[in-house]
Amino acid sequence: MAASASAPIAMNEALTLPSLGINQQFITFTHVTMESEKYICVRETSPQNSVVIIDMSMPNQPLRRTITADSALMNPNSRILALKAQLPGTTQDHLQIFNIELKAKIKSHQMPEQVVFWKWVTPKMLGLVTQTAVYHWTIEGEAEPVKMFERTANLVNNQIINYRCDPSEKWLVLIGIAPGSPERPQLVKGNMQLFSVDQQRSQALEAHAASFGSFKVPGNENPSTLISFATKTVNAGQITSKLHVIELGAQPGEYVPPQSNFSC
Repeated sequence: MAASASAPIAMNEALTLPSLGINQQFITFTHVTMESEKYICVRETSPQNSVVIIDMSMPNQPLRRTITADSALMNPNSRILALKAQLPGTTQDHLQIFNIELKAKIKSHQMPEQVVFWKWVTPKMLGLVTQTAVYHWTIEGEAEPVKMFERTANLVNNQIINYRCDPSEKWLVLIGIAPGSPERPQLVKGNMQLFSVDQQRSQALEAHAASFGSFKVPGNENPSTLISFATKTVNAGQITSKLHVIELGAQPGEYVPPQSNFSC
C-alpha cells in the first residue's frame, strides 16, 4: 500500500506476516515485537511453543525455533535473542539472552519480581521495568541487573508502554497510560517519569509519549540534550494536544533557550 504523493510520510508495504506462515491469532501486541527495522520477532503458542525470527534483509527465510517464553525480543543490531518466562507458581521471571548464530546462552538471571515491561534501550543493554522499579541489564560480563530508580506514585496502576534513555545514559524516561476520567473515559491519561542519573532525582509529569534528542545551541560549546514529550488536556470540552521541547541539564553560564511548545 503506497501513500499519496501529497502525504507527508511515504508508506510502502514491505511484507505481510501471514505470507510467511504466521497465524493471524499471533499478530498481536503481546506476540509480535520489533526493536528496530532489522528484525521482527513473533512468539507462537500453537501448534507448539516457538519463536519466529524474521530478518528484514531476507524476510522470505524466517527462522523458527522451538522455545517456550512469555516474551521474546531480538537485539536491534545483532542476532541476539532475549527471552522472558515466568516461573510456575511464582511472580518471578527468568531472563535469558542467547546468541542465535553461535547457538549459545550468553547469560541468564532470575528476577525476584515480575517484569511488566522490557526493551533494548541500547544494543548492549536491556531496560527492565517491574511494578516498583526500573533496572538496566548489560549483556557484557557477568553483571546482574542494576536498579536505576524506583517508580513514582503517578505510575501506580499504569500500563507501561515505553522506556527510553538518552545516548549518554544520563537521562531516563518511563511512560505509562491509565484510564481517563469518568467524564471522558475515552481520553486515556498519560504519565511520565523523568529521571536524572547524575542528580538521582525524578520528576513526574503528565505525558503519553516522549523522546530524547541532541541540539547544538548557538553560543554553547557542547550539544544540549533535549527531551520532547506530548500531552493532552481538556478545557471546556475541547481537547488540546501540546508538544513540549525542553533542554536538560544546562550548565551554569551557558545560554538556556526558552521552552518550546506547539499546540494543536
